[in-house]
Amino acid sequence: MYQILKAFLLVFCSLLMPISSAFSAELGSEPIIRKVVSQDQKEFKAVVRDAFSQYLTLMSGNSAVAELPKVASLVTQADKYLLEFRYEPLAENDLEIVSEFEQNEQAKWRLKFQFDNKAVETALFNLGAPIWQAPRPDLMVWFAYESDDGLRTVLTSNELLPGDYQSTLASVAQTRGVKLKFPVYDDEDRQVLSESALWGLFGEEVKQASSMYQLKNSLVVRVYPQLDQSWQYEGLLVLPNGFLPISGSVENRDLAIKSAISSAIDLMADNYSLQVNPDDQRQVRIAISDVTHYDDYHYLQNDLNSFLMVKRVVPESLKGNDVQLLLDIVGSVELLQLTLVNMPQLEEVIEIAPVAPVIQESQITGVGGKGLTTEGASAEEQPAEELTTEEASKAPEVQEEIQVLTYKYRIKQAEEDQKGFVKTKDQPELLIEE
Repeated sequence: MYQILKAFLLVFCSLLMPISSAFSAELGSEPIIRKVVSQDQKEFKAVVRDAFSQYLTLMSGNSAVAELPKVASLVTQADKYLLEFRYEPLAENDLEIVSEFEQNEQAKWRLKFQFDNKAVETALFNLGAPIWQAPRPDLMVWFAYESDDGLRTVLTSNELLPGDYQSTLASVAQTRGVKLKFPVYDDEDRQVLSESALWGLFGEEVKQASSMYQLKNSLVVRVYPQLDQSWQYEGLLVLPNGFLPISGSVENRDLAIKSAISSAIDLMADNYSLQVNPDDQRQVRIAISDVTHYDDYHYLQNDLNSFLMVKRVVPESLKGNDVQLLLDIVGSVELLQLTLVNMPQLEEVIEIAPVAPVIQESQITGVGGKGLTTEGASAEEQPAEELTTEEASKAPEVQEEIQVLTYKYRIKQAEEDQKGFVKTKDQPELLIEE
C-alpha cells in the first residue's frame, strides 16, 4: 500500500510541474533569445554571431566548438543558417542594463533567432566537428551541498528547489539540451546509496541507485565552501562504460553549481558525440527481436536513418518477430552502440556477437500472432512479401566478417518492468522558466 501511495504522489507531482518547452520539441527547434538596445544593423550582426555560437554549443554538445578553427567559418556565416528572427518590445519590468560596444545601455527589445537545426547538424558533420545528436539521455543528478554553517543537504525531486539553485541548474540544462532529473531519495534509495556514500562519491552505489530509475547516466556531486571564501565542487560522472571525475574551485556557490553541471555535460558530449573521418566507413548488422508490428519496423528504419553516422539501412531479413538490418555507417561500431543506447525502444542483449551468417534471400512474413502485422489486418490478409530484385541489387556486397549487434524491441518502458513500480515512473523534471 505504501509503494502504491508513493507512486501516485510522484506521478501527481510530476503532472503539476511544468516541463521545459526546450525539451518537449525537437533539439534545436527552440529560438535563441537575446536582449538588445536597438534594431541597429551593427548590433544585430554582433548579436546574431553570439547567439549562433550558443546554438552551435547546443547542437554539438561541445562548449568550445565555436572556437575550433574548422568551425570558425560557420560563425561568420551565421546569417546563412538563420531561418527567421524577430524583435519584440520588452515590458517595462523586463528592461535591464546590457553592455554593448563597451557602453552600458538599457535593453528595450527581445530579439529571437530561429536557426536551421538540420543544416547546422549537416555542416558540423561535414567539417568533422563533434556533434551530439538527439535523442540525448537524461542525466540523474545526486546533488549534495554544504552551507556556510556546515549543514549538508541533498536535493530531491519531491521538494521545491530554492529559487537560486533552480535558476542556476535550469540555465545550464536549457542551453545544453540535456534533461536533469533528481531522485526521490527515500528510504529505499538510502539503503543503496547512503548520505555518506553520496558525499563520498561512491560510483558503484550511485550506478545501482540510478538503475532503479531506469537511468544509465548519472552525476553525483558535492559543493562546499572553503576557508578562502571560494567554493569547491567535486563529482563523479557515471556512464554506461565507466566513471569520469570532475572538480574545480570557483569564486561563489552559484558558479560552482553551474560549473559542475557544465563539466559533466561536456564529458557526456565527449563520450556520445559523433566526430569521424568521412573515409572511415564500414558495415554492421543489427538483429532485433520482439518486433511484433509492421509499423514498428518502419519506425525503427526511420529512427536509424535519422542518425548522421548511418548512411544507409538495408533490410536483410524480417522473419516472424525477428528483424535483421544491414547498416552502412561512418565511424566505429562502438560509437554506433553509444548512439543506439539512447533509443528507448531498444534494449541491448549482446554487445558484439562474432559473425553474422550470410543471408542470400530476404523475406517479410506476416503470420497472424507470430510475425509482423499491419493494423486492422487479419493473419489471412497478410501476404508473404519478398524483396524485389531491384531492392536486392541495392544491397552492398556482404563482407566476410561483419559485426552484429543484438537488441530486444520494447514498446513502453513503463510496461517493461513492474518490479520497480515506483522507480520506473517518470520523475518530475526540472522547471525552466522562460
